[in-house]
Amino acid sequence: MKVYKDINSYFLNGTQPANDYTNSFFVRRIAKDMEHVEPDPHFWEPHKRDFFEIAILQKSTTNIQIGNQTLKELKNSLAIVSPFQVINYSKVPPNNDYGYIIYFNASLFINLNQSYGLQNEFPFFKIHTIPIYQISENDFKSILPIAQELYTESRSKAIHNLEIVRSLLLILLYKVKRSTQNNKGIVTSNRFANIMSKFEQQILKGNNTFFSVNTYASQMNISPIYLTECVKKATGKSAQKVLIDYKLLYAKTLLHQMNKPVADIAYELDFNEVANFNQFFKRNTGMTATQFRKQLNK
Repeated sequence: MKVYKDINSYFLNGTQPANDYTNSFFVRRIAKDMEHVEPDPHFWEPHKRDFFEIAILQKSTTNIQIGNQTLKELKNSLAIVSPFQVINYSKVPPNNDYGYIIYFNASLFINLNQSYGLQNEFPFFKIHTIPIYQISENDFKSILPIAQELYTESRSKAIHNLEIVRSLLLILLYKVKRSTQNNKGIVTSNRFANIMSKFEQQILKGNNTFFSVNTYASQMNISPIYLTECVKKATGKSAQKVLIDYKLLYAKTLLHQMNKPVADIAYELDFNEVANFNQFFKRNTGMTATQFRKQLNK
């Protein structure tokens, strides 16, 4: 399955030129007064991206499939997609919708410059469930102007526009966090998806400490068998595999810290021996931790 890395040329982004932020940020406007453009046919096929997306949708009627969920008509809503979730679009109808779609890499930020750190700070960016939120009109009115300003600033030639874009995006993410913290979303409509979402929430609440599937099940007051069953039905993966995905994502985050020895990373991830960590990393990535680091420097 194709994985897209270039934010600036993704989907219809090239139709609305903006400043080049080294492929770390783009915001696209959706409005009925904009020229109708069809995306390239390959976007109609299921694909993945290695960047984050957050859509601020005052009105949306375009069918988008994320994982096994199809998003239909939405109003005053947020659609949030994390890296490597499967997505595909329907043909775009004449545009009567309104909103903004923001694409960014964690590298845009200084203190949250890896995906795991960003997902830990903003739990709505979960990697297996697809959060879709219908928020109150007041909350939406506080978020939409920030997206509008991001669109304008990202096309400005004034000095410090990158710093302002970075700051505005961070404000927007914290506004979204505040608006969604007690909102279960509108996509997790069956019990399997609800359990899966809560499982990911427990993993992200662990302050970078990972427990066993049995421990998470106990925290959720359900049996490990039931947790595994729900996760499998919601994602097609075992609960253990979901846990491994998060542990691996955090391992990669630590490996980006070049001054941190691999041995220290292994112990931080609760491996008793460096060899066990290397075996875990290679089994799940096809390369050793050292090889992964060398690849980062290319």
